[in-house]
Amino acid sequence: MTPTEEDSKPTLIRDVPGQPIDLEAETVLFEQTMPNQGPVRMVEGSAVSFRSATVSLLQWRLRAILVLALVVNIGLVILTLFNSAEFITGGYEHYYVFAILRMGILGGLLAILWAYDHFTLPQLRSLEGVIFGFIIVMWILQRYSSVISAAETSSEVILLANRFNGLISLIFIILSFGMLIPHRWQETAKAVFTMGLAPLAVTILIWLFHPELMKDIRELNSPEHMGSLILNLIIACALATYGAGVLNYMRERIHEAEQYGQYRLLRKIGEGGMGEVHLAEHALLKRPCALKLIRTDSEHDEIAIARFEREVRTTAGLTHPHTIEIYDYGHTDDGVFYYVMEFLPGMSLADLVDVHGTLSTSRALHLLDQTCDALIEAHGAGLIHRDLKPDNLFVSERGGVCDFVKVLDFGLVRQTNPDASDATAENVISGTPRYMAPEQVMGEPNLDARCDIYALGCIAYFTLTGRTPFTEESVMADMIAHTNKEVIPPSRHADGISPELEAVILKCLEKKKEDRFASVFDLQQALRDCPGYGDWDSRQAAVWWEEQETDVVTS
Repeated sequence: MTPTEEDSKPTLIRDVPGQPIDLEAETVLFEQTMPNQGPVRMVEGSAVSFRSATVSLLQWRLRAILVLALVVNIGLVILTLFNSAEFITGGYEHYYVFAILRMGILGGLLAILWAYDHFTLPQLRSLEGVIFGFIIVMWILQRYSSVISAAETSSEVILLANRFNGLISLIFIILSFGMLIPHRWQETAKAVFTMGLAPLAVTILIWLFHPELMKDIRELNSPEHMGSLILNLIIACALATYGAGVLNYMRERIHEAEQYGQYRLLRKIGEGGMGEVHLAEHALLKRPCALKLIRTDSEHDEIAIARFEREVRTTAGLTHPHTIEIYDYGHTDDGVFYYVMEFLPGMSLADLVDVHGTLSTSRALHLLDQTCDALIEAHGAGLIHRDLKPDNLFVSERGGVCDFVKVLDFGLVRQTNPDASDATAENVISGTPRYMAPEQVMGEPNLDARCDIYALGCIAYFTLTGRTPFTEESVMADMIAHTNKEVIPPSRHADGISPELEAVILKCLEKKKEDRFASVFDLQQALRDCPGYGDWDSRQAAVWWEEQETDVVTS
């Protein structure tokens, strides 16, 4: 049995019901966790946020639409002065009244958009609704008046001409909205399909105010004409929606390519509840990298951002080759925080075991030894990880060396230096339940390196058996088991585990931290004394990876 995706997610459990996590405390922790480190600086620049770009584009497009509408209306009015064209006017006597009213209001809206350059996005969306709402209302009123005029004169030619003219103009309005107004396809669909109901509104007005004329326009309401009208409008709305979706997607991709400065996004390679991971490339160095970003929409997300920034600064201060390397980090005006790290071909230890089964003793010892190397540096700097698990150990290839371990996600790291400021939210248990030490479960405040040693014992257990020490039916039951349930020796679940290695694993999993190894260095020495250590190397690993032809994934 292997941990489920839900089990692998960090869990936060409050000891005091209803007590919120202190955002200010998290921010202080971000600023004070690594006060003397500065290998990575916040990326600064004048990049325009996606929201700001949308504001500028929308204001320009609304101006363009109003100018186009005015030009078309002026052109039609001029044409009717030299031509008594019923096809254009619709045959009703108030055409020029509507034309003047339309041009006056459209001109006023254009003046507002041109005179003021500091609209917010909600203000522009309101103007967008006013402009297109006015255009559709005018279309309904003009169509209504022209149908009444033609019906009263019993002019079937004008009725049919007016129907064609009205349909063409409505389709033009719908397509203009879809192609020119920046929206996600969902919002575009709502707007254009609402516009498509305009002919129904005309029919309702005639039925309400001139019911005696309904028989005169029965030709327009025939199944043949109505079917043609509905089909044309559905096609127009679908094209507008599809076009809006494609254009918005392209705009987002172009913006992302420009937004992150020197890094060009190539493709999305991962996605979580709050953010995404993209394969990116440095514009000048042409070095592949992974760009991880998080978007914030609420105060709770801001708490996550504080922890996210802390993870970056903490990881950047560690220089061991078995710790993930951070290149850059920064944030945008529209609340996107991101950092750039090395791109790792390979897979997590969790995926390695899930896909290919349990590992041999020699290979497990080889990977655990490298993990200990990374943790020795972190612990020596007064840092404990607190969320070690197979998902956070990435088995990769670096510098031609296969089965090269990288330790990821120092987001829950905590200082053990008593002189260091620690602003971690109190009364909060942090970690992944199936890999948490008993003292973590109990919420003890003074955690030390031995909680990471306990997690390493769980990882070793999983690597050799394909299951964690405790596989209870719920998260809470898992956590309780760590505190009071005896561990079943791993040799009962898998063959080939030497007594020496089993003794090391069980010592890591002792309930009392005093009974575990005193340091990761001591654990590493014990692992190196186990039978099978040194029997697996990078050459054997290279042969194994070549045989598997593993798809490239990333952390």
